[in-house]
Amino acid sequence: MTATDLTPRCLGGGRVLVVDNCEDSAACLTAVLRLNGFDAVSVRTGREALRALASHRPGAAIIDFDLPDADACAIIREVSAKTNPPAAAIVLTAYTDAKHRLAAATAGAAAYLVKPAEPVALVQLLQDLCPPSDR
Repeated sequence: MTATDLTPRCLGGGRVLVVDNCEDSAACLTAVLRLNGFDAVSVRTGREALRALASHRPGAAIIDFDLPDADACAIIREVSAKTNPPAAAIVLTAYTDAKHRLAAATAGAAAYLVKPAEPVALVQLLQDLCPPSDR
């Protein structure tokens, strides 16, 4: 059992996919999003992210740049390509350099945030980018 198992999903919120290889970071972020009304799920690898895009159909994906099995920029491109309407990709990472910011923007990221992100600002950004679920 993880912390996210104890946080109920709020029906009707926008769907968000959290892609972070750190279990604690993913669990905390998913819990914060669920408490703020989002239908959030988390995965820890690029391979899991690609599967979740089809099954979860997110309106937004929050992606860490440090994935064990995939290039984050490839995942950013897939987020847009494999969702209809195209989901917003938000990078949330510890990398602060311009090289990573440029790579994310070139791949199509809607935003680039540095960890730890301010929860209120992240929730506001998602409310702007991620439409409520129709489920």
